[in-house]
Amino acid sequence: MRAARNLHTASEARFQTTLPFEPVNRPRLDRLRAERSAARAELKTGSGRFVDKRRQAQIAARHALDRIAAGLQSRGVVISAAELQLPEAWIPFVVSR
Repeated sequence: MRAARNLHTASEARFQTTLPFEPVNRPRLDRLRAERSAARAELKTGSGRFVDKRRQAQIAARHALDRIAAGLQSRGVVISAAELQLPEAWIPFVVSR
């Protein structure tokens, strides 16, 4: 118990035993950065370029529904989401995956 009480875990000597850290593997880091950059560029081509637009449309649709619901509540009308009976085309925008 005395040894545990006297142990100074934040001492400089305790942290210096793990130094020096191994050097950064620069070639691997550069390769990973290039792969990530290529993956991001690929996401912006083809059908991937619509992913952000779809996400923004979903958010806008939810906000529109919130405004509609708030307007109905202010008039004292209580309505559930099932009662809205949205068109089939809205489902991908309103329902999150």
